[in-house]
Amino acid sequence: MKTRRMIRIIFPYLLLSCFGFSTCDVYSEIKELKNGQEEIKNMLKKVLSRLQSSNTSAQTSSQEADKGSSLVKSRTKEWFSSGGSVVSASKTTLGDNVRFQIEVSFAEPTTPFWVVDQRLIGADEKDFGTTTETLSNTTLFTLDAKKPVSFIMFGIPSKDEMVTNIRFDTEGEDGTIKFDNPITCQSSFSKISDFEYNFFYRCNPELDPRNDWYMEVGLFASFKTKMAEYKQLESRENKYVNVTYERNSTTEATVVLSDETLEKVGDFLFLQSSLTISSRSVIRFILHRSFYDISKTKTANNFKFLEQFPPPPYLEGDMVPVNCEAIGRYPPPIQVERNGAEISSSHNAYIFKNTTKIWSSSSVTFLRASKEIEGNYSCVIEKDGEILISPQSVEVKLKPRLRWDLTKILKSKQNQTRVRVVVEGATGVTLNCSDNSWSWKGNPPAHKEKRTKISEWNERLEVNYTWRKMNIIPEEFNYSSDSPSLSCIAKDKHGDLNFEHTFWQ
Repeated sequence: MKTRRMIRIIFPYLLLSCFGFSTCDVYSEIKELKNGQEEIKNMLKKVLSRLQSSNTSAQTSSQEADKGSSLVKSRTKEWFSSGGSVVSASKTTLGDNVRFQIEVSFAEPTTPFWVVDQRLIGADEKDFGTTTETLSNTTLFTLDAKKPVSFIMFGIPSKDEMVTNIRFDTEGEDGTIKFDNPITCQSSFSKISDFEYNFFYRCNPELDPRNDWYMEVGLFASFKTKMAEYKQLESRENKYVNVTYERNSTTEATVVLSDETLEKVGDFLFLQSSLTISSRSVIRFILHRSFYDISKTKTANNFKFLEQFPPPPYLEGDMVPVNCEAIGRYPPPIQVERNGAEISSSHNAYIFKNTTKIWSSSSVTFLRASKEIEGNYSCVIEKDGEILISPQSVEVKLKPRLRWDLTKILKSKQNQTRVRVVVEGATGVTLNCSDNSWSWKGNPPAHKEKRTKISEWNERLEVNYTWRKMNIIPEEFNYSSDSPSLSCIAKDKHGDLNFEHTFWQ
């Protein structure tokens, strides 16, 4: 089967939740250090001193000089708009099938996309269950998926390096939400000095400070590694970064960076501002994100690969995505390779690519997992005749997987608890668990086993275990002893999966 290639303007999608990325040493220090107020005061005094010096030397009137940095803040800001707004959304479940729909009003031409777990899918790909329907003034997008799905998101990029992500509630009940006055938001950015920055969001209808929404700022930087790493900035004061927020009808964030931070990551530093608007409905939240290059030295065409999510266990027949991203200044297109070889048209693959002035993204989704797709995958860029390979590779293997959503406590009594562990794997998959808690050291009795065929290659195995409490429990272990803990190994013809699971009560 020939490779399905799809090249569109699509924003990066691995950064949707901003979790899963490791942090470099300086950002670990940012989180861990608990410096006193005096250090912050000294840093801010240095900031004010530089601003006053800058204002004095400028060719301005004495009245303007007295205003200091407030003059900069009051200048007319350039506002960037999101690509569209949500009119309605719905979720409908029928047996093992679930349908997600979203109606959008677009402010400008754009290329929206779906994210299903870690797979990026175009908005009109019938083979992947996505379709579009043009209505009078809006467009209706539909995604039909097989259960279970844990992450469903709809993305709307804009021309201004701003993207809107609509996250669905996959675990909640079916329903529909309609917005009589769809919310539209804009972002803005101001550089106060080389170490102080302002970020803004405003919306229509206006944001209400009493409602459930919040603003955050994060940074992408490279420190002692060849890869870019992401760090969500905390408002807790420390000697590296100071972040403050103003929560009004227009929300504002102010970031002050220390000299030490700029010296360590000054040649490669990008900030991301985000506004999250929660919605207790079939939509969990609407997230707006904007990106800014604040590097001290802006070297042309400088870029870094981003760290990748570790892949989950895959079963034969699954769709398997392999994703690569880079951030920087006009990063070149990325090629995904397996075991050092280009993925050619002989593979059963679906390919997405995108490059913008800040991002480069490439995604290969194998339509059906088999032994031949196992291997190490690398992100590769050709620049000025030089081949650049990401320092990080991703290993894809077939092996059993634990169904966390189905593994639970069935019944709990005073002296014993019955639990169920559910795994999926190739036909004939086995499960062996031992008690890892204080109540028992050995194999807990398994008194019920159930197998269900889920495909022509795979089956689901459910095993019930009985966990018994000790008659005498040391006082210091009272809390943990009430929660069964199992150490398990699942095996099938493709491989083994070792895991531990605690059933919190």
